[in-house]
Amino acid sequence: MPELNRPILALVGHIVDDGDPELRSLDLAARFFERKVGQRGAKEDDIANALVWLIGTRVELHNAKGAIHTIGHLRARSRGRFREAELLASFLEVRLFYEIRDYVQGLKHLDRLQIREEDERLAARLKALRQQYRARFQAASGQVKVALEEYGRALQALRVGPAQLEDLAITADILNDNGDALHQDSRLDDALDAYIKAETVAKHINFPLAQARSLQGRGNVMSSRKEIEEGIRFLRSALDIYQSFDSPYGILKTCISLGRAYYAANDFRQALFYFEEARVQCGKGKYPIEEAEVNARIGDILLTEGQYEKAAEFYEHELQIVSIQGSERNRANALRNVGRIQRLLGNFMRAEACLDESRLLFERLQDRSGLCLTLQQMVQCYLEEGKTAQARGSLETLKQAADRLGRSHEIGLARMLEGIVLRHEGRAGDARTQLERSLQVLAREPGFFTVMCRLELAQAMEELGERESAIHQFKEAIQMSRKLKLHDLEKRSLDSLARADRSEWARMLHGGGAAAAAQRRRASRVFLSVAACELRGSEALWSYDPEEAAVLLNHYFETMTVIIQQQGGVLGRITGDRLIMVFGLESTCDPARALQCAQMCLEAFGRLRQENPRYQALGIAGAVATGQSIEGMLGPTDRLDYTVVGEPISVVQRLLAFADRNEILLCADTYRAVGHNISQATPREIDAPRSEQKIIAYQISASRVLTRPPAR
Repeated sequence: MPELNRPILALVGHIVDDGDPELRSLDLAARFFERKVGQRGAKEDDIANALVWLIGTRVELHNAKGAIHTIGHLRARSRGRFREAELLASFLEVRLFYEIRDYVQGLKHLDRLQIREEDERLAARLKALRQQYRARFQAASGQVKVALEEYGRALQALRVGPAQLEDLAITADILNDNGDALHQDSRLDDALDAYIKAETVAKHINFPLAQARSLQGRGNVMSSRKEIEEGIRFLRSALDIYQSFDSPYGILKTCISLGRAYYAANDFRQALFYFEEARVQCGKGKYPIEEAEVNARIGDILLTEGQYEKAAEFYEHELQIVSIQGSERNRANALRNVGRIQRLLGNFMRAEACLDESRLLFERLQDRSGLCLTLQQMVQCYLEEGKTAQARGSLETLKQAADRLGRSHEIGLARMLEGIVLRHEGRAGDARTQLERSLQVLAREPGFFTVMCRLELAQAMEELGERESAIHQFKEAIQMSRKLKLHDLEKRSLDSLARADRSEWARMLHGGGAAAAAQRRRASRVFLSVAACELRGSEALWSYDPEEAAVLLNHYFETMTVIIQQQGGVLGRITGDRLIMVFGLESTCDPARALQCAQMCLEAFGRLRQENPRYQALGIAGAVATGQSIEGMLGPTDRLDYTVVGEPISVVQRLLAFADRNEILLCADTYRAVGHNISQATPREIDAPRSEQKIIAYQISASRVLTRPPAR
């Protein structure tokens, strides 16, 4: 357990302790420090230290309101009596500004901090922290090289006598920051070295959150090196630590990194799994930039699967978020995403407007990479509208931007699009030559555009009357689409092959059938929300005749089942008078809809009690849990059945056992996702069986949910 008389450790997040049940997670730690602050008869200096720990814990949890309130409480209580505690609180206030991305205010507050400590060691640590925080703001503003120099000075400032626990904890935190900046500067080997040093120090002093962060950094570096499997291994190790200590922001950032890594490996199902978990951790508006990215990434995956309308919902949500809380660059990227999906949906007027605004923003930002991506979409949009002249104009601008950028991939894409424009201009021979040249470049890193280039090349060959060559390219495009799991391009390639040769089309279609069927039989990980409701006082039913009891139970089950279907859930199982409902099997995970379903079940049972006096002796309780599960055909070989198992199934049943009549208990992950819709929730510690950890649940009554998700 971190010693309470060492509150400077709270500034770097050295808070949780797997050996202390009171500090086993950040939520439990926050409650522990709250009790310390309110403890009767406690010394005032102990209370001041506990307040610093509480502020640090709330900053780690990104609970900005709670942290600001506690800082005010400390200052009002101290009034200059506990200078060190007030100074540490001021440092945490600066860190809070960094976490909420208010860099201007953060730097202003940092410049006001004055270190006049007589204790040489404390003064050295505070100077190092001030330099570290300044470097963070510099790196976030793009001044990476300046930030790296500042991190070096921060490490140097700590060298005052033999290293103690506080010095090592601060060192681990600075080394992780240094690794982030080096990665940002594309110095991958140096970044890896910094993360390894940070991990070594963190392990030595049992600083789990710093260790998780260094593992996450190593995973990100490996992913940047295209060593995806190794990167995923490090990232999953980091996620295990963050989850074991229930660190929501750590879970969020690592899930996003894992989603990116699996997306780069073309494992879109696994990518979606992690992006959905990240979406739950985002809640609503708490982490706007991360929430926007998660929506964009889920949109990308749905787009590759050909689910354009669903993808459009996520892209529009991304645009809404960044238009309010994002930068111009965020908005330019979101506009391009919306323009692309509207192009695919055939809404060309909206697509043109979004893409043109995106182009203007990237030109103003002098972002050549973003400009190239937007111009690529503009060329395709004009071609699909039949506006060949406008497509040619955008293409010429794209070629100039790609040449200035100087990257072979962008130049190859510009050549591919020139080939497509040439084909639309009726110059199939020139188009073929151009597409073959671009394919040589794009084939070095097979992906979406490699398949697209093959498909366009096949169409050019078909127009030239080279039927056999065209069929060969169509088949290559189909096989590569399947290998890369690009379902949308696979369908487009199959449709083109069907027009060219029905026999070959039938053979290719049949060839994918067995693999698809085998895939459906395999178990896979999914991210789900699980709701449950259960009768209370059901022993009263057993005094009725069996037929009468069956009628009452069946009417109850029918009523609940109708609600589950209306809300888009799947009835998982009925055990006694308990119903388990699953959300996320047929669409993306939706904790809000799971909660809404539980709420409606409780309300519907209230109406049953009013309509039929025989239900008066009964009550109902509910619970909702969210997390990782396994779904698939499970069981003995002769009794295989489709089943869902996993943590949320276990947790929801554990919560349900503690829920009273007319109450719904939520797990912590569910509450993070839907807390903005709840007027009041009471945290409760749920006692644990001997083999399990105590958990925090959030108790709401059936009337506490203020807003409902829109109907789909």
